[in-house]
Amino acid sequence: MKYTGRIIMILIYVVVTAAFKTFDYVELGYVPIFEYIISAIMVYPVWWTGLQYDKAKYYAQVAQKKDMELNELFNNVDAAIYSFDFLSKKLMVSSKISDVYGYSPNEFKENIMFWKEVVIKEDMDIVNKVEQELKKGEECIAEYRILLPNGQIKWIQKRITPIFDSDGTLIKINGIDIDIDQRKKVEKLLTHSQEQNRILLEKRLKESEQRFESLFVHNSDPIFTFNLDGKLIEANPAAENILGYTITELQQKEWDSIILPEDLDLYSEHFTRVSQGEWKESTLSMIHKDGSNRVIELKMIPIIIDFQCIGIYQITKDITESILAEERIRRSDKLAAVGLLAAGVAHEIRNPLTTLKGFVQFLSSDIDKHYTDILLSEIDRINLIVSEFLILSKPQGIKYESQNIKLILNNITSILETQATLKGIQLISEYDLNIPFINCEQNQLKQVFINLIKNAIEAMPNGGEIIVKAKKINNKMVSIQIIDQGVGIEEERIPKLGEPFYTTKENGTGLGLMVCFRIIEQHGGMMNISSQLNKGTTVEVCIPIGFTPPSQN
Repeated sequence: MKYTGRIIMILIYVVVTAAFKTFDYVELGYVPIFEYIISAIMVYPVWWTGLQYDKAKYYAQVAQKKDMELNELFNNVDAAIYSFDFLSKKLMVSSKISDVYGYSPNEFKENIMFWKEVVIKEDMDIVNKVEQELKKGEECIAEYRILLPNGQIKWIQKRITPIFDSDGTLIKINGIDIDIDQRKKVEKLLTHSQEQNRILLEKRLKESEQRFESLFVHNSDPIFTFNLDGKLIEANPAAENILGYTITELQQKEWDSIILPEDLDLYSEHFTRVSQGEWKESTLSMIHKDGSNRVIELKMIPIIIDFQCIGIYQITKDITESILAEERIRRSDKLAAVGLLAAGVAHEIRNPLTTLKGFVQFLSSDIDKHYTDILLSEIDRINLIVSEFLILSKPQGIKYESQNIKLILNNITSILETQATLKGIQLISEYDLNIPFINCEQNQLKQVFINLIKNAIEAMPNGGEIIVKAKKINNKMVSIQIIDQGVGIEEERIPKLGEPFYTTKENGTGLGLMVCFRIIEQHGGMMNISSQLNKGTTVEVCIPIGFTPPSQN
């Protein structure tokens, strides 16, 4: 702050004081002492007056400088800055308002509501909301569109801050309007791009879901989904066919209860290994809803999400029929081999046997009867084995005719009833009423059922009941069951029954069941054997109703 005002005031005071003193000296011839006292007293007020002048000038310069800086700030910021004083009704705007709105600053100064007049009609609700917020004394931010002089539309962001005095009265508002048109265009492009990406992602997600549905839902192989605790989460529709349970029933059951006990350790070990990220394949037996055992081929695959295993897929396949088919093929191959052997040697053996039997009978008068009976018995036994060999060879000229299976079974039970009665065994027949005729060679079927019922009689040394059941399974198959109450057969020996020369009887040849299997196979049927020790054995023969042998096709 300079001393200009104080110096000028002192100089004026000195000149005025000197003039008064000169005048008094001329008039009075001397200067009164009180004038000197007054002059000395007035020095400070004069100095103070000059000081106030210097301060006023200084503060005016500072205010002018502040105004210049503020104007410079207003004009250099790339936005429209404005301030409205409610007391003076004065609006101050930056020159940049013309860049933002396209109109000169004077138009806004002359009409303080001009900014509302350029807002497009669709966004007036936004502007009205801003005014309501200002009346409540709230700071507000809004984005709306304005109409430029050239007819184009531009996006504006308005920010307004209210200023209050100590009494809480709104005295001023400061605001800034920013051109956000480019940002909105970029946002629109981004939004469009994001929408396109969203549509693309949704499309890919839908395709992925469809692929999953094709793989999971429409897969002919049963697929089960388990969590890591071994709980069944979901399964595809094919899963209901493999074990006979509905998916809901499977979810309510303990999975371990479906697996045979001897396979549980293998299943548990594989489940643990797969939950650690490996994959495993195994073959195990599961219990069908009807109580039968099904051989299942099982593949376990881990479900990996974010490099962590969260569950396990189990893809299953029922290979019970395949194993049975393989067994039938294997047995058929053995039968074929034995048949070839039979065809080669049976006739060559039978001719000498006939000669031997004739000479034994001729010389019976010269030989001890005991020895003769032994010789004839053994020759008959050899002849029986040869006869069974011949049956195993490919039959020639067999004629298949439509026959009543109930009559065939009745004839057989009549023949064997006496033998059964002698051993304290009762033959019981249980036939369904509407059993259709079957296409067969009745003599061969008689031999099969004679062999099976004889086996049942021999397996019942303590007597009991043998039940012969016949029923229609469906429109294509008839079932005949021979159920005894004999000693039974060990489970591990059942798969070997029907193999050449394998027998459970002390004096058996192992060819009887083999012949039965061969005959039933030639009739397009199947024979199944189930047994429990000391409870009995059940042999089920299933024969197609309208079977046509290949030679008659």
